Amino acid sequence: GKSMKEKRVSALNAEIAEKRRLMRAAYGKACITPTELAAEVGYSPHARFGDMWAQRNGIPPVQLGPRKRVYEIDLVAKAIVQARGMC
Repeated sequence: GKSMKEKRVSALNAEIAEKRRLMRAAYGKACITPTELAAEVGYSPHARFGDMWAQRNGIPPVQLGPRKRVYEIDLVAKAIVQARGMC
């Protein structure tokens, strides 16, 4: 059979895949803005909170223009699920 660690890893991966699917369905796109990210992780919907959270979780912004940046939902979903497992 699988070891406990393997079981935990596959459960985590399934949770990440589900979160990614839910977020992609909710936003209808592959990336979200810092403001959307802030709201998603439970902060007031302000860009700076989204940026702060992303930075803390090691998620690099994707620059779309001089002032426009977004974050990849796949990376955000993974970080949210991993953070959830730590508390």
